[in-house]
Order: sequence, then structure tokens, then C-alpha cells
Amino acid sequence: MSILVILSLLIGLPYTYTQISSHQIENEYPPLGYFETIDNIKLHYTDEGSGQTVVLLHSQPANERQFYLLKNQLKKNYRVISIDRPGMGYSENLKDKSSNRLMAQAELTSKLIQKITDDKPVVIGHSYGGALALEYALYDEKNIKGLITVNTASHPWKSDNIWLPFKIITSPFIGKIFSNTYAMIYGKLGISRTADENFPNNNPPINYIKNVGGELTLRPNTLQSYAYDAVNLKSALNIQYSKYSSLKIPITIIAGIGDRVTPNETHSFRLHEDVKHSLLIKVDGVEHSIPELRPDVIEDELLRILNM
Repeated sequence: MSILVILSLLIGLPYTYTQISSHQIENEYPPLGYFETIDNIKLHYTDEGSGQTVVLLHSQPANERQFYLLKNQLKKNYRVISIDRPGMGYSENLKDKSSNRLMAQAELTSKLIQKITDDKPVVIGHSYGGALALEYALYDEKNIKGLITVNTASHPWKSDNIWLPFKIITSPFIGKIFSNTYAMIYGKLGISRTADENFPNNNPPINYIKNVGGELTLRPNTLQSYAYDAVNLKSALNIQYSKYSSLKIPITIIAGIGDRVTPNETHSFRLHEDVKHSLLIKVDGVEHSIPELRPDVIEDELLRILNM
């Protein structure tokens, strides 16, 4: 058997499988909202309900569907804008592959919100979305009414270890090949397991992956965005965390006790120390998954901030 035949089997078959699977995933989980182009980046977001504007920024890896429970609750009383962060869901990817990605996302988010509403929103960010919410507030605090971080990433951590799949995906040449071939196979085999550590006893709700459109992350371009966001997050936080004390808007930090994804001692508790006027709320029995398990805690805190 010739080398060309072997390569066609080793590369061609998984490539074809990835393309077919990507189309199937998009057919099963189509965009649910609207598109706006900001600085030549097409952003997707949903816009539901009426009243005070609330902006939701999802975790990593995820998309705006992550907030399906929270959106359904909040839209009864608020205008809820839930954004696919750049590169995730149906928003286009950023060309920048450096630690500036977080700031670029904050600028795009700010410009999008100013384009579609004159209201000053309360911004709610979960996990990586909390890091983005903090950067958004640092960038455009005057146009934000309040901030709620939920199991946020906020500070650099000690370890320099990078997950092997991220190293592969962000490699200049191999990354493209892997993302378009074997990553889909690897991802489909492990996607349910990767969600487990977000929940107490590694036990996510029934149909969780389906409800949040988790397989959207397995598409090659989205997977690459996820990897570049992940490998650059620590350096981005190393730049921004020293500025937190300058924030003046109301800030609530909601932390799940026993969070294994964004440990509180590294992130939420330190953020509370840096922002002296912030309110820290600790929630038992949820670990990293407050939006999925206790959306009522977020809603109650939103109401408190609006009544200040």
C-alpha cells in the first residue's frame, strides 16, 4: 500500500467525518438569535424579554445556550441579551492569538451592547465569562450599571501546565490538521466526561450536553478558538487583575463552595479582597455550576443590585 493511500486513509477519512459531523451538529443546534458585525467580526446573540437590560457572558467551552435556564427565568422581568463570545457558538473567531484576546472580546462586547441598546446593563459572567465581564467593566465601566461574577476566573494561577490537546490544537501546523480530523472523534468520545467535574459528585443534569449545545464546541474553528482562549487566559489575567481595585460599580461575586474548575482561593475570594466594596455570596451544593443548579441565586442578586 502506497504512502499516499495510507495518508488518505489516516487524514482523509477523519477529515470527511469531521466535516459531516460539523454539518450535523449545526443542523441540530442552529443559531437562535441575531447577528451584528462589529469591527468586521460577526457576533451572534439572543435578545429576549423587556425591561432593564441584562447581559450574559458564558463560560469556556460553551455558547450562549449555556444560560437556557437563567434566560427563561430572567426574561419574564428583564431584557436578556446572551452573547456567543467571539469564536464560540455562531460568533466569528478573532485573528489575534495572544493574551490580547480577552481585551478584544471586551471591546467587541461593549460596542455590540452600545449598538443595540441605550440602556446601561447589569453584566453577568460565568467562569471565563466572568473574566470577560471584569475586563468589560475595566474597559467601559461608565456604561455598566452593575456586575455579577459567577464562579469567575479572575487571577493568574501558579501552575504553568497546559492541557496536551490545547498544545496540539494551538501548534501552527499540526493544530489545523488535528482540529479538522481526530479532534472531533476525541471530543465526541469525551464530551460528557469533561462536563462532569463542573457538578457535585460529577453528576450533571440529564440531557445537559444537549440542552447547552455542547457539541458546537467540537467544530474545528470553534475548537481552535477555545484552545487559544484557554492557553492565553493566565497571561491575560496577569495583566488585568491589578486594576480591579479601581472599579466603582456595584459588584457581586457568587462562588460555589468546592469549585474545582476555578478554585475560590485563587479567584473569587481574591477578587473579593481586591474589590473592597464587593459582596461575596457563597453557595453550597453547586460547585462550578450555579447557572445550571441555582439560577435563583443570580436572579435574587440582580434584583438587589437594581434596588440599590
